[in-house]
Amino acid sequence: MTATQIGVEVSCDGPDEHTDCPDSAAVRASFASRTARQVRADGRAQGWTTRRAPGQLEDMCPSCTAKRQDEAQP
Repeated sequence: MTATQIGVEVSCDGPDEHTDCPDSAAVRASFASRTARQVRADGRAQGWTTRRAPGQLEDMCPSCTAKRQDEAQP
């Protein structure tokens, strides 16, 4: 038997480095998206943000993005 990866899941990295996403959010699945790049593009259409971190990308759902922006404002 051979296992073949049929896609990837992108889940929320939480509002900060020390906190997990309270909603355990993931980009909604799409049969047309197979690669991480395609899934992240789907996520951006759903309001997700992606930012570079040392050695990786961090993906945040809309609610964690809003929370981070609220905390950044004085």
